[in-house]
Amino acid sequence: MAIVLNFSQALKLFLNHLKMANVQERQIKKVSKALQGSLKRLIANELKVYPLNLNEIKKIYPKTRQYRFNFSLKRFNSFIASKPYLANVCFREVFVKMDEDSVKLSSGTLINVKQDVLKIITIDIDNLDLSRIPNNVIQDCMEGSSNYTYKYGRRFFKFLIHRNILYNTYLPVYKGKIIQIIEQAADSIEEHLNVQKACAIFLNHLWQKKTLQYSAIRVKYYNINNFSLFVGPKKRITSITRDDIICYLNHLELDRGYSRGSRASVLTNLRRFFDFFIAQKTITHNPTSTIRIKKSLKINKTVLSEDELTLIFTTAYLHYQQYEDILPKDPRITLAKWMAARDWAIVSLLICTGIRAKEVASLHIDSVDFRERVITIKGKGDHTYRVRERIIPVTEPLALSALEIYLKLRPVSVFPHLFLSRLLEPLQYTGYTLIIKNIKNKVFAKKSLTITQIRKSFINLCAEKMIDPLILKQIMGHNSLVTTMKYYLTVREQYLKEVWEKNNPLNYFSKKEFEEWMISENT
Repeated sequence: MAIVLNFSQALKLFLNHLKMANVQERQIKKVSKALQGSLKRLIANELKVYPLNLNEIKKIYPKTRQYRFNFSLKRFNSFIASKPYLANVCFREVFVKMDEDSVKLSSGTLINVKQDVLKIITIDIDNLDLSRIPNNVIQDCMEGSSNYTYKYGRRFFKFLIHRNILYNTYLPVYKGKIIQIIEQAADSIEEHLNVQKACAIFLNHLWQKKTLQYSAIRVKYYNINNFSLFVGPKKRITSITRDDIICYLNHLELDRGYSRGSRASVLTNLRRFFDFFIAQKTITHNPTSTIRIKKSLKINKTVLSEDELTLIFTTAYLHYQQYEDILPKDPRITLAKWMAARDWAIVSLLICTGIRAKEVASLHIDSVDFRERVITIKGKGDHTYRVRERIIPVTEPLALSALEIYLKLRPVSVFPHLFLSRLLEPLQYTGYTLIIKNIKNKVFAKKSLTITQIRKSFINLCAEKMIDPLILKQIMGHNSLVTTMKYYLTVREQYLKEVWEKNNPLNYFSKKEFEEWMISENT
């Protein structure tokens, strides 16, 4: 740790951070009350027993109240003296033993003793070094509970970690459900294997191959796991029949509303699942081999035109322009101004570069080079977290000016991310979605608008202007040129249609000549 602080100093630093983020005073009081009350009691319960004194209590409470604290402290010390083995445990375990073994004190007196002792400890916690906070308290807060104490404690400890006050080892290591299943999968295939265990073995096989991304493995897991829940997780894989597969596909169509293409995708994953165990000689035949689902023709979703993209950009700019000439004195106006500038910068970046939502979220301040007018982007990667980086140009002056204005108004934060939330924390994926949704409500009342749709519209416009496919592949971060060429083929089909309509031989006939020609042919 680079900085050493006690609990009281760290709390003041955190509350000042919330004030800088323009958090409402009512919310700050709520957070302060939770951290100074219930969080302190959590820490007090987990601290190891140490000699207590009334020095700090005498500075705060009058003598009439000090007599009660003195009485409670004597009862507590006498109880520990009667059981020496309690000297090496935490205060919580001592309180539990007092509930179990104390027969001399009434229940009301016992409650008062515990409350007074906790009050003495919580006052001592103000001067407690952060390094002495029990690890299990921090870990419990980091688990993601919806309880307000743990929720505010998690924000408090995360802030301290990003300020280099606490070690970053306290940050939770997220392990998804699929990763846990892969780690617990058996290495060898049993003779009588049920569907649930077979699913874990198949996922482990896909993970070891290292050719699929985590998102693709997750889709296969959900398809196979839902099938196992339908037929019964304990059912053996050797007893799965063709009728089970057909019943499941009918269930997806009638009860779940799956389309023909979705059911075909599920069937493909089940077929590969059973093919794997045929190769392992666990089963002799594939129950999906004779089942076919004809995929429906894909309908190309309409993309946005250049005029519609311009309208979206203009709407975001006009929302910022109403704050442009205002010298904000009210913190709420300051917050609204830099957030409007943030929304304008995000929209201009999406429209002018066509990058993905996750790529925008991964941008840092140093990712933008205004001198060279380029942006370094961390794109997709496989499950080993090897990320593909690329550099794309941003030559549009409006996009660069939007970014420059936003960076001038952007508040100071401990996070290096380019775009922040109102709490001065990195803006998450849902935040970008809400920004686009709010603009959509102003521009298109009945039309959908997503970040992916903006990206596809950008590619389509580049294909219409016949930009070199290899250059566009690099800009968009496509892994294969085939993905990029799909848009060129779509544009080519539209171009052929226009050429045919202009050069159709029947267009050389006038309407009158065409009618005379048709009459002569019929006679």
